[in-house]
Amino acid sequence: MPLTPEARRSLQASIDALKKRLPLDANDLDYESHLHAIRALQKILDRGTPVPKSADDHECD
Repeated sequence: MPLTPEARRSLQASIDALKKRLPLDANDLDYESHLHAIRALQKILDRGTPVPKSADDHECD
């Protein structure tokens, strides 16, 4: 599934925000919830392929 640069930035911003919250949330449930969310967002980011900028970006045989 192609991800636009804007979607990739948004996902990465969410991951970064959750990582900043980890040390602040001493509650085990909050900590585990944040870890689960980070992993889920990272999977989406890893599976999403960047959208090509233009048709000229494709390699031709």
